[in-house]
Amino acid sequence: MDSTDTLQQSHNLLRSLINAAEKAANIARICRSNQQLLSLLIREKTGDEANKRFEHDFKTLADVLIQEAIKYDVGNEFPEMKDNIRGEESPNFTNANGESVAIVVGPTVEETESCLLAILQEEHQVAAKILAEEVHRDVFDKGLSEEIPELPNDVDYSKLGVWIDPIDATAEYISGDTMFTNFPGITSTGLDCVTVLIGVYDTITGIPVIGVICQPFRNKLDENVYTSAMFWGIALPSCQAHCKSLNNTTSDRGRLLGIFSSSERAELLQQMLELGYEFAFSAGAGHKALKVITNEVDAYVLSKGSTYKWDTCAPQAILRSLNGDIIEFQTSIKEGKPIPLKYIKSGDQVEEEEEEEEEKENSEEGTVDWKCNSHGLIAVRDVKLFDDLLAKLTNS
Repeated sequence: MDSTDTLQQSHNLLRSLINAAEKAANIARICRSNQQLLSLLIREKTGDEANKRFEHDFKTLADVLIQEAIKYDVGNEFPEMKDNIRGEESPNFTNANGESVAIVVGPTVEETESCLLAILQEEHQVAAKILAEEVHRDVFDKGLSEEIPELPNDVDYSKLGVWIDPIDATAEYISGDTMFTNFPGITSTGLDCVTVLIGVYDTITGIPVIGVICQPFRNKLDENVYTSAMFWGIALPSCQAHCKSLNNTTSDRGRLLGIFSSSERAELLQQMLELGYEFAFSAGAGHKALKVITNEVDAYVLSKGSTYKWDTCAPQAILRSLNGDIIEFQTSIKEGKPIPLKYIKSGDQVEEEEEEEEEKENSEEGTVDWKCNSHGLIAVRDVKLFDDLLAKLTNS
């Protein structure tokens, strides 16, 4: 391989995202392996940070550190994208002394370790060092190299943005309590529901174009020892591809299966029942969407506006690479046709600072955050399913 080929491979965006996702998984596992450390690093979200659907919403150091590590790595490798990398979490974390510390990934292990020590304190110096080393480690599996396609030369990286959910299903990550559904391979709660979601979207059209989903706790080898499952897809205009594990994934259920939140409306479930769907209930928006991607369920339907751009960007990109999609629930029913989710503010011509100021000014109850998928969603791998779903839901 000559130096030009090496340079191209080192600057493959998909490769960078997969490396970031596996690094995220390692950080999540390290933080989760020590119960004392995990409990020290949990902070309840309040105010604008919290998801109103949950009575309690939490973030952990793992959430924030993963998000900032992804921002740092992708932003350094693709500086033209740096200002368009967004995540779920604010970078501030409150340590055990009640001090607010902004987590910053530095250019060296020592600088990142120093920042982490401001949160962990001296008694957790070893943990700070391990986490800092993980942040700065290249963890890409060289065995994946042959599988990953080169992106087209005409990709304009300055017109791409990233939505990150560093740990989707944080409550499951914290508790770790696993409950199973009646359907093989589908858990209702627990570490299997935890995902790392990294989605790339076109900042002009708002269309998702690359997605990476990692399950950090998919394969349990021993107590507190896990390996990841990794899924990716590309849905660029001139390049459509997905990971080999999604090839030949066919359903032999002989019945339709939908996956839902445990708080879904009874009326909707009745309508799905009338269409011939059986039900599975599970935690984590990313996990539910992943079950559609892997063809373990036929549809993920959510009537409420309880997910956000960071929850759906990666899954939608992968579904689009498989000729599936995620559409707005309420808008699609109203218009009688599929209306895909998009990842920019409608009529987006406002600078980010102005958007944030506007959100603060309009923060009264009833105001909708543009980052929220406020009209619900329907996710399918087979878009032909939209016809019957929308016909039923429109006429009910």
